[in-house]
Amino acid sequence: MEGKQERSRERKRRMAEAAARLLISDGPAAITHRRVAEAAGLAQGSGNYYFRSKQALYAAAVEGAEDLRARAAQEQAEALDAGPRSLEQIARELMDVFFAPGLAADVVAIRLLPMLDAGRDAGLQQIMRAHRPLLAAAVNTALERMTGRRLEDADVELVMQVIAAALLHADGPVSADGPGEGASLDRAAATVARVLGLLGVEAG
Repeated sequence: MEGKQERSRERKRRMAEAAARLLISDGPAAITHRRVAEAAGLAQGSGNYYFRSKQALYAAAVEGAEDLRARAAQEQAEALDAGPRSLEQIARELMDVFFAPGLAADVVAIRLLPMLDAGRDAGLQQIMRAHRPLLAAAVNTALERMTGRRLEDADVELVMQVIAAALLHADGPVSADGPGEGASLDRAAATVARVLGLLGVEAG
């Protein structure tokens, strides 16, 4: 009996981890019982057995994704060095850390807008709020590694809010003959760099 319970816990853990990875890479539309079970290497019917509702599965995905994000953010921050960078490059590194484990050109559609939607749900909001200090610590660590400077908690929170707002306002369709799919990220980095400058952060 104990062995069966242990197997059940392990399969549920695999489901939650697979859901978290799918949420980060493909967005909320990927969080279906069938697709998560497939990603976890389990039978298709397993999804409904371990997570009775889509809401429960999505909550597990959000919690797992935020755990993964916080760990990856800290790892990325600690791996940075103090090499010379412009303020825009510093801003881009901070954006990468904030959206760990990877900042892609489709970050607004795949991650940022779903995060804002999740914030409307009290349970999901609580999960995300609990991880906010971990992300703030990672962003501040990244800044210190690159510039030797740490910000006050309120200023780190401001930088994180500006990162999200800058991405929302910089996002837009990019034509095939345009500047490339990273253009909106570059525009957002320029905005974040201006705020860093106003906070007294200097390029290295």
